[in-house]
Amino acid sequence: MTSPSNNPLATELDKALRYLYATLVYLEVQIVAIRFRFNHQTWEADTAEEAIALREKLEYSARFPPDPHREMDKQEKFWTPDKFKDVIDGVGELQHRLLIEVHRKPSIPSDDLRQKLGLDSEVALAGVISGLSKQLKQLGIEPGQVFRITVVWAGKKKQRFFILNDFFAGAGSDLNWPEAWEKRKGKDAASTKKAVTYRAI
Repeated sequence: MTSPSNNPLATELDKALRYLYATLVYLEVQIVAIRFRFNHQTWEADTAEEAIALREKLEYSARFPPDPHREMDKQEKFWTPDKFKDVIDGVGELQHRLLIEVHRKPSIPSDDLRQKLGLDSEVALAGVISGLSKQLKQLGIEPGQVFRITVVWAGKKKQRFFILNDFFAGAGSDLNWPEAWEKRKGKDAASTKKAVTYRAI
């Protein structure tokens, strides 16, 4: 079976998508998103390059599906208590609050998540998510190992749902997160307040 890169039709489609993307950028046309169907599902990407890469991944996965038992074993071993603490201590406060809200309400829609975080727009929420992804990558962790975003279309309306990775959430539960973290944060704040008051006297 030929791979997507050796398939003449796929190669021509890649060229057409790249040409279309370059033309739109040159004309300063606002690009919203690229949607395509694969295996009876609708997928979305922000650029032509991402759409091509995603399609190739999907085609590869369809031909060589991963062994679920092996993948489960790898993720269980990955999320050690220390690795989980690296995430909690290594991301920003707003990003941590996002993880807590997604933990408290599995599959939370973006509108609800934005309100919980006190953000006034989807753009602000996208900034928090982008920051979280960058912070995770700096820790050597792929965002998909912590959370994922599912896009659902109802007619022409798009809704994003946020879900924590089961193994990440499981590692947190073993450490009594987020309850233990919130108690520790409260104690740290109280100690700081006392210290500041003492110095002021």
